[in-house]
Parts: sequence; C-alpha cells; structure tokens
Amino acid sequence: MTDRRFPPPSLLHAFSRHAAYMAQRQGGERLKRREEDFTRLVLDGVALDDAVLAACRFIGASLVKASLRRADLFAADFATANLSQAQLDRADLRGANFFGASLRGACLRQSDMRPGQMQIQDSGGIRRQVTTLRGADLDGADLSLTQLEEADMAVASARGASFARTNLYGVNLAGADLSGADFTEAKMKECNLLGAKLDGALLKGADLRGANLRNVDLSTVNVTGANLIGATMRSTNAIMHGEIEAILASHSRWIATGGAEGERASFTGRKLRGTDFSGCDLRAADFSEANLSDAHFVCAQLTFTNFTRSDLQRVNFDQACCAGTIFSDANLGAATLRHAQLIGAEVTTPDGQPTGRLFHPQMAGANLNGADFRGARVEGVDFSQAQFVETVHLGSASLVDCKGLPPPGPVRHIAKPKGTIFVD
Repeated sequence: MTDRRFPPPSLLHAFSRHAAYMAQRQGGERLKRREEDFTRLVLDGVALDDAVLAACRFIGASLVKASLRRADLFAADFATANLSQAQLDRADLRGANFFGASLRGACLRQSDMRPGQMQIQDSGGIRRQVTTLRGADLDGADLSLTQLEEADMAVASARGASFARTNLYGVNLAGADLSGADFTEAKMKECNLLGAKLDGALLKGADLRGANLRNVDLSTVNVTGANLIGATMRSTNAIMHGEIEAILASHSRWIATGGAEGERASFTGRKLRGTDFSGCDLRAADFSEANLSDAHFVCAQLTFTNFTRSDLQRVNFDQACCAGTIFSDANLGAATLRHAQLIGAEVTTPDGQPTGRLFHPQMAGANLNGADFRGARVEGVDFSQAQFVETVHLGSASLVDCKGLPPPGPVRHIAKPKGTIFVD
C-alpha cells in the first residue's frame, strides 16, 4: 500500500531501548505505549516481546514476521493489518480487533483472546468487548491451546490452521472456511458453526455439546470421539446435490454477514422431491412454487421462509421452527407438523433493529387435507380459505388467536384441542 508510513526516529529509538531491556543491557527500557496510533506503519520484523501496547491502533499496519510474544495488546486494533507469520504466542489479546487482518501462518499459541472488560470513562461503568477475527485470514496459523472464548470469527478463513485443545466456547464461526483445520480435543461447547466449511477437518475428541452445525457437511470430517450431545446438525443420512450444497453455503454466509456477503437461497420452482433439509437453517429462503413432496424439514429453522404455492404433500416439518413462515396456497396434504412452532416472528429494520411488530405464519388458501398438527404450537396463523375436506389432526395442539378456522362444533373432521381459541 502506497499510503503506509515508516516509524519516526523517536519510535525507532524506543524500539532500540526495548531491545536493550530484553537483552538486559545497560540503558534498556521496556516499551510502554498505551492508546498510541501506529496506523499504517511499516513494522515488519520488529521485535517487541513483552512490550506494553494496550489499546494501541495498528489499523492497516504491516507487521510481517513481527515478534510480539507475551506482549500486552489488550484491546489493540489490528483491523486490516498484515501480521503474516507474526509471533504472538502467550500475548494478551483480550478484546483486540483483527477484523479483516491477515494472520496467515502466524503463531498465537496460548494467547489470551477472551472478551476484555473495558472501563467507560464518562460513567465509570464496565463494557464487555469480545475479540473479533471476523473476515480475518488465519490460513495455516497456530492457535493451539489459545483462549478464544466467545470470539467473533464469522466468515474468517482458517484453512489448515491448528486449534488443538483450544477453548472455543461460544465462538462465532458462522460461514468460516475451516477446511483441513485441526480441532483435536478443542472445547467447542455452544460454538456457532452455521454453514462453516469443514472439508477434511479434524474434530477428534472435540467437545461440541450444544453447538450449531446447521448447513454443515460433515461427510469428510473426522469426528471420532467427539461429544455431539445437544448439537443441532443436518441429518447424517442427508446426501445433497453439489449445487444445493453451494446454495446453502452462500445462504449461510448471507445470514452470518447480515446480507453483506453471500446470497439468500432461492429454490423457486425447483424440483426437490424427497430432499432432506432436516436441521438446516433456511430462514428467509424462497421455496415458492417448488416441488418438495416427500421432503424432510425436521428441526429445520424456517423463520420467514416462503413456501407460497409449493407442493408440500407428505413433507415432514416435525419440530421445525416456522416463525412467520409463508404457506399461502401451498399443498400441505398429509404433511406432518408435529410439535412444530408456528408462531409470530419479529420484523426488523434493514440494519437489524427490532420494530416490535410480529409477522405471523400464513396458511391462507392452503390445502391442509390430512395434515397433522398434533403437539404443535400454533399462534396467530391465518387459515383463511384453507381446505379442510379430510381429517386434520389438531389433537393436543396449542392454537391461540388463529384466523379463518371454521367453528369446531359443526365441523366433525377437526378435533378441537383443549383450550383452543378460534378467531374468525
């Protein structure tokens, strides 16, 4: 980059005195700089082990092969910086920002990247700041034995990186490329791996309890001895066409970046009969006019998903989240929605802010002949002009404030669940 600048003589002198301090030579002094601006400085190969550089700004700086072992880099800002092959092992990186930075081949073994507790000067309160590696390049980096608790690593690239025995509790890895990465015995409880690419990755002995593995293809992943109790994932029997896998990957990236990257999944008019989408995150996907007969969406995330005029005959929606889902004019003949959640979903602004307004599932004009809603939670659903010619199983379902359902008395083919409230 042409706008990068070289360190001034005063800073070079401070670096020299720090080198003398590390060598225990006379006149040496440990480098202690806080909240200083090193933006776009060329600091390639600099040796600053044990330096105190808390809250300093290294935005766009070049630190190729720099040595920052055990350095205090609490809340430092390395956004878009180049730290390729840098040495950061055992550094204090709590609350640091590596957004879009290059850490290709860097060593961060045993570094501390947990959230940082930031004191707010005006109020004296405490603000919690997670470490971010969102969109960073970590290909070939060594993060083994690192404390990465709750860090944001969405859409990062960490191909061939090592996370062996690393603490990744609650880390956001949505949409990340983790191909060939080593997660042996890593602590990944409640980790978000939505749509992450794990081709050839090693998860041997990893703790993945409660992890989100929706839209992840685990067919080439070594999960020997991994703890997957409570993890949400695709059906292990689901085999998808390569094009569908690509659409899911792009959709996951779209979700992870709030629409900034990737593309919302569109299956409009597609022939997807019998496809198994169980456990997938398909929120806001478009399946309008698609042929999905005999497909499976068990435990799928279907918030705001559009199934308008789709063929959903005999489709399995058991335990799926259908918040704000659109089934208008769809054919749900003999479909099963046992224990599904058909409830309202909050509408947000384009920048993700809540509006307080709920959008309820739509089943207006749908064919519900033989559909099974037993045990489902059904709130505010619009059944206007829906077809109920054959038996519709509603026993034990919880229906509240639903519109368009015929009165339960004279309609014998509808079993009235206890406590049902019908609103015409």
